[in-house]
Amino acid sequence: MSDNESVLIYGLSTEGYMIASSLVSNSIPTIIIDEKLHLATEITPDIITNYPTATEFIEAESLFRIKPEKDVVSKNKIIFFTPKIHNNDNLNQTLSSFSDLSKEIEKDSIIFSCVPMGYGHNNELIEILERNSGLDSQKDFVYCYVPLKPRTTIALCVGISRLDQIKIANEHLKNTNIKYSQIFDLYLSELKHLEYISSKYSVLISSSESMKYIKDFVSRKDLGSSFNDIKYIDDLSDELCDVKCFSSSLDSGEPFLYIVSGILKGIESYSRFFVTELKSFMKENQLKASRTEIYLSWDLDKFEIRGDKILLHKTLLNKIADLVGNVTDLNDYMSSNPKRVVSLPSSEKNQLLIICSHQALQQVTDINAKKQDDIYLLHANTICDR
Repeated sequence: MSDNESVLIYGLSTEGYMIASSLVSNSIPTIIIDEKLHLATEITPDIITNYPTATEFIEAESLFRIKPEKDVVSKNKIIFFTPKIHNNDNLNQTLSSFSDLSKEIEKDSIIFSCVPMGYGHNNELIEILERNSGLDSQKDFVYCYVPLKPRTTIALCVGISRLDQIKIANEHLKNTNIKYSQIFDLYLSELKHLEYISSKYSVLISSSESMKYIKDFVSRKDLGSSFNDIKYIDDLSDELCDVKCFSSSLDSGEPFLYIVSGILKGIESYSRFFVTELKSFMKENQLKASRTEIYLSWDLDKFEIRGDKILLHKTLLNKIADLVGNVTDLNDYMSSNPKRVVSLPSSEKNQLLIICSHQALQQVTDINAKKQDDIYLLHANTICDR
């Protein structure tokens, strides 16, 4: 990379901003594009210092040096594709965003796609790029697949369209501080990603489903105590986007499809299972819907690349609202105090606090202005702990 060669981040997401921060810290000129507004901003050391996270940068609403999207894509040949995919149709939204980007890509560019894709879907992106730009994937550009773990710069795998360009890809990835072990061809990288997702979630869903078969809560808790790490709905849905991608890309009859489809069904059915447990909990504690206020504590990053957790969060809120009506969402992902105290207002009604993540659990160990005994607690984890 030459001294004055800049890098373009296409997508104002948490992960995209983290990559931009790493590049700027390595004194590399960096521009980030808000894929929704189609405006580009030059990221400077001062910006990173004053706005260390994407959430703070986006919500600051400050006037930065901005340029139209068209003016910067064609002038930058090192591109990281990091848009927010917050739609029920992940694939079409990804294809649409990539289509917008690819119209301005020039010859000799290298594109790093950090959005999770299904098996074979990276080839669709390459085809879109060829069609929109008129370039040849075998000689005119390099495409790299670098799906990141949520809210990190740790790659689940790295794949490349041209194996003769691994050295240059390594150099660019090093500048971003993205952590990875090896670069494979695209076919193998997708298999590595699929293997990771199926292995991770097979264990989680097996545990979660076993709990659903045990109707007696005391027995379920006894079984749950044998697990070292009880998982919350936050854990179950962290890479739900990836599961959906593979579910839509594998061919009918393939064993992998049965595995992924079972995982997807297990994750999506959790909210129904939890609401059933919520009804049981309210009945056991004689909590009438009209006399109960429910607070849902689940701090979500609304700017991360994957949006399926946010969609599941909305689904859970709606299901609880149908049951009780009075539901308050406690979402303060970027609280300035990582050990903030959750404060519930004074009320004559019964108050039920639902914990949806380990992070939320740490925040409610001490509840401001109330004794914990005065509030009913229910954990949205695999055993629905009480």
